[in-house]
Amino acid sequence: MIIFQSCLWQTNSTLIEGKEECFLFDPTYYPLELEQIKKSLPDKRLNLIYTHGDWDHIAGFSEFSYGHTLGHHKISESKDQIEKVKSFDLQWYVARDKELEFPRIDEEIGEETTKSTSDDSLYFLPIPGHTPDMMAVFFLERKLVVAGDVLSDLEFPFIFYSSQKYIKSLQMMKEKITEHHIHTLIPGHGRPIFNSQREILQRIEDDLAYLHQLTSGDKRAYYRQQPIPPHLISQHEANINFVETELK
Repeated sequence: MIIFQSCLWQTNSTLIEGKEECFLFDPTYYPLELEQIKKSLPDKRLNLIYTHGDWDHIAGFSEFSYGHTLGHHKISESKDQIEKVKSFDLQWYVARDKELEFPRIDEEIGEETTKSTSDDSLYFLPIPGHTPDMMAVFFLERKLVVAGDVLSDLEFPFIFYSSQKYIKSLQMMKEKITEHHIHTLIPGHGRPIFNSQREILQRIEDDLAYLHQLTSGDKRAYYRQQPIPPHLISQHEANINFVETELK
């Protein structure tokens, strides 16, 4: 397994190699970073898996569009996200060799699904909340999960779809991580966890505590018993406004 971490928001692109095929998650972001990923690909069939359709996760599709793509069936509802990539590129003068394309999804995942590969079983679990199209992918024999934009060490839950569904999704993650003895977590942003189910479960409890705090009407700017840092206060306030509107 290789984790490529972009300098943009510490966004993780994960490459997992099997006996006969490989699995690449959310390749992103800058051209030099994508080139490094391309050079690391083994000469095996490529499965390109998207955890969700947010713009910082889909920018690299054009470089790997020859692969077999998998993603949640609602990703197609996020096609406006490619315009956000273009806008960011224009603002920061990011030059690309290939025209940006929104990901094509060859195999849509609509519900919990298990697929067998040459040396592992992949369990796809929709976990809506951050977005409607969020999906975690478990490698059951390897005891790891690629989790998308949940359970980061850098940020509390960002709610763009549903706080209640986010809570249910984290509860489901807790159940499945315990059931399948998962000990390795690769989040969409920040530091992965290796060989520690206890630490993964603690991240879940921390995020659930924050969400329960919001949904109970408690507006305190604390997370993991620490004040929320200034650069994230605006997102905390956006979460408060989102939940207040949602509960009305």
